[in-house]
Amino acid sequence: MKNIKTILTASALATATVLSSCAGGNQTPTAKFNTSVDSASYAIGILMGTQIHDQIMPDLEGFNYSNFTAGLYASVNDTAQMKFKPMEAQQILMKIMQRLAEAKAQKTLEEGKKFLEENAKKEGVKVIDSTGVQYIVLEEGTGAQPTIDDQVECDYVGTLIDGTEFDSSIKRGQPATFPLRGVIPGWAKTIPLMKVGSKWRIFIPAELGYGQRGTGNIPGNSVLIFDVTLHQVIKQDKKK
Repeated sequence: MKNIKTILTASALATATVLSSCAGGNQTPTAKFNTSVDSASYAIGILMGTQIHDQIMPDLEGFNYSNFTAGLYASVNDTAQMKFKPMEAQQILMKIMQRLAEAKAQKTLEEGKKFLEENAKKEGVKVIDSTGVQYIVLEEGTGAQPTIDDQVECDYVGTLIDGTEFDSSIKRGQPATFPLRGVIPGWAKTIPLMKVGSKWRIFIPAELGYGQRGTGNIPGNSVLIFDVTLHQVIKQDKKK
């Protein structure tokens, strides 16, 4: 569930005004740009519509546009026709989105487990006992190995099992530096096994990644795949 409050509190006045001009019909509203208010009104519609399209519709298969426009029109132009009060509407939406998110997370979990089971059988894939983390050595380095108390400098590209890229230090044009005690468990258990100069592809089970809740553009229960190149170990002063 993403930014529900933001979407629900976004200004709908301009959109509702356009809808009121074609209520009861199926024609596409026509925008007019005679004044700066016209442009602002259209811009509000674009922003609000984009939020709904990108953040709500992907999780609501079969989104009912007619019901959406009816609710929007009633909330601005004819509140007596509203089927739900605003607070009730928010609670209904949050419950439905939560239920859909849980179902999606369960499906993602099952797909991830199946992926790891099949991946473990492939040539070159090694499994770290007791953790379920898998890895492939793409290039083997000869440098030092970090400990859990060190910082490391590395480049990485993170993807989901469907190939969707969610993060990349390479695209940012700068290696990442971080303490191994401050990263997700899958990294903390795997990076200390690497030598400087190594490049590994690491497959991290959901429970050692971001878990059921996910984060940012990573869905809950996602298996994470990282191509990691270890550049440097930065020893830490334990006394500090």
